[in-house]
Amino acid sequence: MSDDLNFTVQRPPAYGELTDVLPGLFWVRLPMPAAPNHVNCWLLDDGPGWTMVDCGLNTDDSFEMWDKLWRGLLRSRPLQNLALTHAHADHSGLAAYFVKETKCAVRMPLTEWLNAWKTWHEREDGPDEQFVSFLKRNGASDDDAARIVEAQRQPKFLGSRPPREFARIRDGEVISMGRREWKVLTAGGHSVEHALFFCENDRILIAGDQILSHMTPSVIAPPAQPTANPMQDYLDSLTRLEGLPPDTLVLPSHGLPFRGLHARLAQLREHHLSRLEDVASIVNGRTNAFLIAQEIFPRVLYANPRQAFGEALAHLNMLASSGRLTRDVGGDGAIAFAPA
Repeated sequence: MSDDLNFTVQRPPAYGELTDVLPGLFWVRLPMPAAPNHVNCWLLDDGPGWTMVDCGLNTDDSFEMWDKLWRGLLRSRPLQNLALTHAHADHSGLAAYFVKETKCAVRMPLTEWLNAWKTWHEREDGPDEQFVSFLKRNGASDDDAARIVEAQRQPKFLGSRPPREFARIRDGEVISMGRREWKVLTAGGHSVEHALFFCENDRILIAGDQILSHMTPSVIAPPAQPTANPMQDYLDSLTRLEGLPPDTLVLPSHGLPFRGLHARLAQLREHHLSRLEDVASIVNGRTNAFLIAQEIFPRVLYANPRQAFGEALAHLNMLASSGRLTRDVGGDGAIAFAPA
């Protein structure tokens, strides 16, 4: 799938290394303890200080790498601004630390800030009755639900308490970062109000997780919105991004920088449409999200049930929204899908 893409580098830099991308724009890759094993963060030279886009997980490795950089190559000028593409922990996990230590301003979409707080409270409280009900209404047995809930009791959340203060960024707004002007583009699907940053003058897109070079972003219907249609939101975002120049330099949060935006958008659309066909083909009678998750995500159903359940439900909701499946709710709240 990557044959149509023009990668600006063939190998990623070492973890924690400050790497030039363009004048005034630098790349720092940080490790993650699970797939996809890394996250890319971007540093932009503002002159008197720095703007950083995303900051990595709240892990000892990430902390030590940032500490080394700020005590070394970056020590002469402060971090003034932290822009967050979305609230997932691998992008925002160290935000509270940077705010406390550097007094930097945080910029992010409102929905992502609210989602960060929701995630924080959920992780602090652990799985609750609503999550158990969500599992059972979508086909999990009592034993399946208990097993999944137990797997969710992680010993350590790799995020931190979200910043209590932030500046809201909105779709279409133009902000300054690194002596360049960037248009904010917000998109749904992977996250509710994911922010991308597009520099029209230099044709650069800081894409976050919305467009990745070597993998497909997850599209999940969350337990809090069991009837949501994030797949449609994601496909709509691909259509909108096709309006950007085809030679745009894409800086993804996972994978390598590349040119070939339109080719990659076509690949991502093809993947999701193909997966929708796969799901439709296995729905021969009444079914539910748990059975579909068992069929298409058996290896991650218990290790990462929010992803397995959420992706299965996202596909089913999309097929129901387009009229290819029916969605029925029984008297006991059980949710079932069937061919239309």
